[in-house]
Amino acid sequence: MTTVVFVHGFTDTAALWNGVCLRLGAPTRAVNLRHVNAEPRRGAILEGYRDQVLADIDGPTVVVGHSMGSQIAELVAASRDVVGLVLLAPIPLAGYPLTAEQALSFEQIARDRDVARVVAGRKALLVNDSEPVLRALVRATLATPPETAVQELEAWTTGHPLGDDKSTVDVPVLVIGSEDGFTSVDAVAPRFADVSTAHVAGAGHWPHVEQPDAVAEILTNYLERLGK
Repeated sequence: MTTVVFVHGFTDTAALWNGVCLRLGAPTRAVNLRHVNAEPRRGAILEGYRDQVLADIDGPTVVVGHSMGSQIAELVAASRDVVGLVLLAPIPLAGYPLTAEQALSFEQIARDRDVARVVAGRKALLVNDSEPVLRALVRATLATPPETAVQELEAWTTGHPLGDDKSTVDVPVLVIGSEDGFTSVDAVAPRFADVSTAHVAGAGHWPHVEQPDAVAEILTNYLERLGK
């Protein structure tokens, strides 16, 4: 039976996938990314994270990545036979250059552990900013060691060279967008040969936390189309 493997984003944890996992009628596994020792070249950190996910894959797999996790998920699908790839509120594999103001804001969140700053940063990218959603996101951020958070920031902003060209992934790809003003389906979907898109209403950058029912339904429909 196909297992759905979930990969989290910047300063997030595997626990943020719990709501979707509980609603999905398929075996699931969510990976907690760890700090890697990477050589100083573009894409090396993402490759280290990719290898952590690959170590958790056994048998037929659909890999689902959110934000930075979408970059990692594509690298997984490009280096191993999987049956499907899902990118949720995706960051382009080529990277996401930040303005000086954005870079400072994200680095402060990564380094200083100031709860008020973390809340403000997360709330700025949410549509559903209810207390349970904010609490889950802040808990994940504070659980991410600063050294790892800073490394993650470098990873997703600089990206990977494979993102500079058309994707080599040849399985059906689903790109899921939302009302998130930070990411764009159109910036990612055209790189894939076999791609479909979906939209989650009432959600910002974390649709799987803000609207887990809707995300689980989209994933269920995708698995049914795959025949898995």
